[in-house]
Order: sequence, then structure tokens, then C-alpha cells
Amino acid sequence: MKIIVCDNCKNKIKLKRTIIQHSDGTYTFGYNDFRFCPCCGALMPKYKEKLRLFFELYDLHPDLERAKSLLLKSEFEAAIREAAVTLENSIKEKSGLNNLHGKDLASKALRMEYDKATGKIKTPPLIAINGLKTESDRNEQEGFMMMLMGFFQGIRNLVQHNHIPAGVNMQVTQIFEVSYFLYLLEGEHSILKPAHWVRGSTRWIDIYKNMPRLIDRVYLRISLRVKWFLRKFQK
Repeated sequence: MKIIVCDNCKNKIKLKRTIIQHSDGTYTFGYNDFRFCPCCGALMPKYKEKLRLFFELYDLHPDLERAKSLLLKSEFEAAIREAAVTLENSIKEKSGLNNLHGKDLASKALRMEYDKATGKIKTPPLIAINGLKTESDRNEQEGFMMMLMGFFQGIRNLVQHNHIPAGVNMQVTQIFEVSYFLYLLEGEHSILKPAHWVRGSTRWIDIYKNMPRLIDRVYLRISLRVKWFLRKFQK
């Protein structure tokens, strides 16, 4: 019989053959694969490591390192509270609205007024997440404002004033949502902005001049020379 130990409470959990109900309503005999300790609710070691590896894959916003650390310690409510505070502070810093909070802060910071017929901006937002030049740009701005207002009204207010028994899957989802919000607030991560590595029109000499490391410049020159010879002999 396999025995696993929770790092948090050090209780030994013995895996016994039992009846397991599946998502499709069927039952089988098998062994529970504990994601959480049934004694204290903390993440079991195997799943803590899986979550840590997933965070390495996902480009979580760097301002959420403390929230991630709390999550990996199984302090789920503290993690989402920390993420919400980080988000609110970021909005305050970028908008200058230090006296507002939550939904009102999000509304005031991102709201804009524009002529729907011409698209001309009458009152620009304090925080713009894109150039606001097209209808799609303006829709993204308004949609993001509404998402932020909903987050503060629903998620942030609930976790700040109540005990939330939701598991790690819900808390991870909310932290990823906050990460997405933080990136959008920087104004360089609009979903309408195409992703690219190097612009096709960039000249090699401009790249060369902006390579601080000698080894990179040498490698670039070798690569270009190889391509020149290949083109010459192919002709």
C-alpha cells in the first residue's frame, strides 16, 4: 500500500482501493490520486511541482511573483488577494487616481468619450491600452474597462471580505486573469497587435549596430556571408 506525505502538515496518507466516481457518472474501483491533502487542504508534493513547472511555461507578469509564491505555499486566498492588490496599485500608479478604489477606479481610469459617427475621441482615457484609432481599438478599450469593473466588483470584493473555499484551480485562473490585465495596462499588449520577431524591413546593419555582444556580431557576419555564398552558387 502506497503512503504519501503532505509537506504542509506531515500527515501520512495511505492509498486504499476504493470506489471512484468519474465525470461521466460511472464508477470504478481504483486509487484516489490526491491533488490536495484531505487533512489540511494543501497541495500535494507532486501537484505542487506540476504547478511550478506550469508557471515556468506561462509568462506570468513579473509583478505577481509574491502571489505565485503564496499559491505554491497553498495559501490560496492570500494569493488572489495579493494579486488583486497588485492590480489595483498598478491602475492607481498609471492613472494618478489614488483616492479611488475597485470598480470606480477601473471605470474612471479607462473610460473615454468619443463620437460614434466619426470615431473622434472627445475625452481620452487616463489609461489607454491601444491607439484608439479604429472601432476595434475602442471596443477593446471599453471591453477591458468592463472586465476590470467586473473583476473588482465580483472577485476582488468577495475575496477581500469573505472566506472563499474555492480550490487552487479557481485561484490560478484568477491570477492568470490579473496577469493578463497587468500586461494590457502597459499599453503594449493589445490583442489586436500582431506578434512578430524581427520586422521584415529591418536592415541587417541596424541589427548589427544594436548587438552589444561581440560574439553575436561575429555570428551575424558569418551567417550573412554563408547566405551570400549560397545565393551566388545557386545562380
